[in-house]
Amino acid sequence: MRIPRPFLAVLLTGALSAGAAACSLPGGDDGGGDEGTGLEQALDAVPASAADQAVTYRDVRTTRRLVTADPALYRGLAGYGILEVVQHGYTGGNVRADWGFDAKDVRASVQVGDGSLLTGRFDTDAVARAMKKQGYKATDADGGTRYKKSGDPTTYEASDSTRVSIRSDVKLGLAEPDESLLDKDTYAEIADCLGDVYEATYYAEREDADAVLFAIGGRLGEDGESSTEKLCARTASKRAAESTAARLREKTAPDERYAGSKVTVGTGGTPLVTMTWKNSAKSGLRPGDNDKTGELPWLLIWGRKQG
Repeated sequence: MRIPRPFLAVLLTGALSAGAAACSLPGGDDGGGDEGTGLEQALDAVPASAADQAVTYRDVRTTRRLVTADPALYRGLAGYGILEVVQHGYTGGNVRADWGFDAKDVRASVQVGDGSLLTGRFDTDAVARAMKKQGYKATDADGGTRYKKSGDPTTYEASDSTRVSIRSDVKLGLAEPDESLLDKDTYAEIADCLGDVYEATYYAEREDADAVLFAIGGRLGEDGESSTEKLCARTASKRAAESTAARLREKTAPDERYAGSKVTVGTGGTPLVTMTWKNSAKSGLRPGDNDKTGELPWLLIWGRKQG
């Protein structure tokens, strides 16, 4: 079964491209994040070679709670970053019956291009039965079991704490990568800029635009319900930063969607540019909406590189 990814981020990947331990994504043992934020742990589970791919992170438990509490505001997150849940949203069916797990078992998800990595608590016997029913053959994998079916380009790997779907262009796995995205200074810096987010998308690293790398992520307010989104962009130069900020400020003018939002430019030779806005149930302002509309991502992706 081919599972379509519903996010704009995967559409951008082509345009943007120029005996092992279990991955340390949050919730691998149903625990919290004691080694950085959930986003940082997610980046640490993805190999650095995926820098030319869009990467989307979801704290699944938080997003499930938010979607239930306020579906008008958070409906854009209803798939929770789980490809199988999204697929069944379109076609019907039963995720647990077909795949041996559902969203209740997942703590965090990361989508990398067409691949995905989920952590939480998985019933490996239930997964094995479901995969066998679909015609997949099981073999041993480092830290778990690998599932493959003739004619399906996707390989699945699963353990009791991690489940991975792997396509040819994404080198994910159950084992920790030798070098991760978090080891790259740009990714780590932007993760620090975003802070403790419950959802975020990195739109891939590139050298042909003012914004070398940027991401958009959502944070909850003190009430645990309201939220804001923040864009953080590492720029190529001071001139590139000013050009990036100017384009973003066009979107904050009166009568524009992000009217009143503040755009800031940092210091140094390759400044960070940031923009923060309050989420609302209005179209384009819900959490995760930029993954679908691409309004701000396209603005930065096609910006010409300044000297």
